[in-house]
Amino acid sequence: MYLAPQKNKMQLESEKVHCSVSPEVVYDFLTGSFNNYREIMPDDVEHFEFDDSSFVFGMKGVPHIRLVNKESIPHERIVLTAASSKLDFDLVLHLDKTPNGTDAWFSFEGDFNPMMQMMIKKPLQTFIDKLIQKISLRFNS
Repeated sequence: MYLAPQKNKMQLESEKVHCSVSPEVVYDFLTGSFNNYREIMPDDVEHFEFDDSSFVFGMKGVPHIRLVNKESIPHERIVLTAASSKLDFDLVLHLDKTPNGTDAWFSFEGDFNPMMQMMIKKPLQTFIDKLIQKISLRFNS
């Protein structure tokens, strides 16, 4: 009898950054067009394309990943999910209003077997850390 590899939840979180604009500005920018995600992609992203319902990005040595908007709560949260059934994860941008702007951070939650988790945990943490730094740069200029 074949037993499929056990999958486990993997959860990661970026640091929290402060943006000098309202949550509405950040939210509207990222929900306005998938092309706007190009501006917050890390510098090592080698491929980026978008359409009306998704965007695809790729980095050296990593297969291209298509993300779609799974859920949006205006001015609070944007949930992106992998379009492929082979990948089961959500990437969430959290936005908290503060007296002088917005606190923002990414969380990542996916179902991966333990071996896969060992291979991808560090690169994914680096990726979401770079994403939030790009948001900080974009909205604090």
